[in-house]
Amino acid sequence: MSREFFQYPDSELIQRLSPTRWQFLTPMPAPRIPRTLSPDKPKPDLRRRVRHLAFVRQLSCVACGKAAPSEAAHVRTGTDSGVGIKPGDRYAVPLCSSCHARQHRIGELTFWSALRIDPLNVALRLWTVSSDVVAGERTVFRARQQIDLWKAYSQ
Repeated sequence: MSREFFQYPDSELIQRLSPTRWQFLTPMPAPRIPRTLSPDKPKPDLRRRVRHLAFVRQLSCVACGKAAPSEAAHVRTGTDSGVGIKPGDRYAVPLCSSCHARQHRIGELTFWSALRIDPLNVALRLWTVSSDVVAGERTVFRARQQIDLWKAYSQ
């Protein structure tokens, strides 16, 4: 190879080149990064919905049918939770305080299997009709209706 191939362009060549062609060879100033971030609104926590929990507390108990107010019991089995992580609020079902305590005492799987209710189905149906109390009561009624039908056929 010849040495001419590696030579730098002379000043005449630089002057002949247009600024747009030659600008990539000149160093660009570093972009200024602001030291403080702009106070944008915080990202919403998609797992927590206070309004949905308030809606669930207005419904009657899924297990015994006791009238509102009830507690929002989070279903942990088969949801987006893990060990020591509370599941998202979309997996909340209404339980009265005595049924909620019983659920924790005997275990979640035993509690729901004894009632023959799919809590995930009820929770996700409530999530889809959130803030519509009439539709929520209808969902709870249908879940309770399955319990009553099971008791009628087992006798």
